[in-house]
Amino acid sequence: MLIDNTTSRFLSGHFIFAGIVFLVPGIVGLFLQHYTLSGIDLFISWFLFGTYSGVEIDTDNNKLREYNKWFGLLKTGQWLSLGNYPGVTLVSMKKVHRMFSQSNRVNSYSEKEFSIYLVNASKKPAVAIKKCKTYEQAQKSVDEFSVWLHKPVFSIKK
Repeated sequence: MLIDNTTSRFLSGHFIFAGIVFLVPGIVGLFLQHYTLSGIDLFISWFLFGTYSGVEIDTDNNKLREYNKWFGLLKTGQWLSLGNYPGVTLVSMKKVHRMFSQSNRVNSYSEKEFSIYLVNASKKPAVAIKKCKTYEQAQKSVDEFSVWLHKPVFSIKK
């Protein structure tokens, strides 16, 4: 079985605004027939919105690959053995996104994220294999990964 999960987008949070800064002028430039400048803007926005990171797990061959998918088309990354990772774990994190304006105002928001990791030999999280929005979904997913990969679930002490 081949498991493929997206672990992070190139643009997230407030930084999506940066992609829109290139996308909107690119689309407007098409209508105004400024093909060169709009083509450059659309190419940059395609890169910003289409690029992401992920992990691919081949359970039949006992292999794992962390990859970057450029422009949503090309995957780059090396295959590693799953034997180097003795188990899986669930880690909860609070992500805080902040952006400062020129008038020195702070825009921030936080979100809770639950990530499933493969643990290394010292029982510490090493490779993120899935991100979930709720604890229940993450608990279900860590149980599924434990069964699929034939690995025990470890708990993290704080």
